[in-house]
Amino acid sequence: MKEENEPYRQYVAFIDRQKELTDLGLFIDKQPSEILFVHGPKSSGKTTLLYRFLEQIQKEQKLNVKFLDLREIFTNVYEDFLKTFFRVETKGEKKETLSSNINVGFFKIDSTVEKKILEKRADPFKVMKAELLELTRQGIKPVLIIDELQALDKIYLDNDKERQLIMALFNFFVAMTKQAHLAHIIIASSDGYFLNTVFTDSKLKKCSRFYKVDYLAKKDVMEWLLNLEKYSKIKDYTLAEADAQKIWDTVGGSMWEIQYLLTELFDNPIDDVLSLYKKKIKGMIKYYIGMDMRKEKILEVFLKKETADIKDFAPLGIVTGELEGLLQDMVRNNILYFDPTEAVYYPQGKSYYWGIRLYFGH
Repeated sequence: MKEENEPYRQYVAFIDRQKELTDLGLFIDKQPSEILFVHGPKSSGKTTLLYRFLEQIQKEQKLNVKFLDLREIFTNVYEDFLKTFFRVETKGEKKETLSSNINVGFFKIDSTVEKKILEKRADPFKVMKAELLELTRQGIKPVLIIDELQALDKIYLDNDKERQLIMALFNFFVAMTKQAHLAHIIIASSDGYFLNTVFTDSKLKKCSRFYKVDYLAKKDVMEWLLNLEKYSKIKDYTLAEADAQKIWDTVGGSMWEIQYLLTELFDNPIDDVLSLYKKKIKGMIKYYIGMDMRKEKILEVFLKKETADIKDFAPLGIVTGELEGLLQDMVRNNILYFDPTEAVYYPQGKSYYWGIRLYFGH
């Protein structure tokens, strides 16, 4: 039976991550000097970690935390970017707390400044810098956290294809961190290929660093699965160690997938749930490959290797330009993950290894 103050049969779990929270805390405890790129495969828990970190640092009074999750906001053209990053504050608007700027416009401006920006009589980057300077003057540390920044890729300043917004933003971020030391900037993305491209093209090597948030370790997964009431508030069933092992063998430490499987276990036997899930991933692989045998050749490499770099695909006979385009597409479609720190590719977790093996009849 569910308690009245617990209306759900299952809750989203947050498992450990104390090291990651400590590392992020240390990052904002020093004077700003670099951009922090938080990366990791899909469903590794990056966004959940950042929201937990946000809750943790909101308790500090001398911080102005601006958090933006671009998955929740439609951005297609430059004007969308302006609406996302700036919010017009009216005279009668209730004063906000320092840490309440979540997806409501990074920077507050009045209608006069908004008009100047839209009419191109004011530089939006100078407007942002002015607010950061004012916060610093007041003894307040600005912290800018942007999740899935690649949503702004392919947006251009004034529709000029030679002026990419994303590059202008990174130049601004470098100026605010390495040069002016005005703000801590944390960029998160599950698209390692995008991060690597930006890192290389915008010459960020000496003013930024990568921080990987990987899938949960086996000990954390087993701790979770063997204590479902403690971590997920599930009271309808418990798992034996052998069943927890089966879940680990199927999806590893992928938090979203584990939580999905736990939901399915309310009404279905575990072996049926796991078998169906593997078939589902196989179907996704099959649909993605379609009739493109080049994609099939690339994924076949992972029957023999857990990770692969660009040299491992050379014997496939795919033209270099086409190969890079296909790998990028696989990363963007969350079939493969590209780790920008090691420059290696691998399937998006254990379930995708299963999907690939089943596709090839293994």
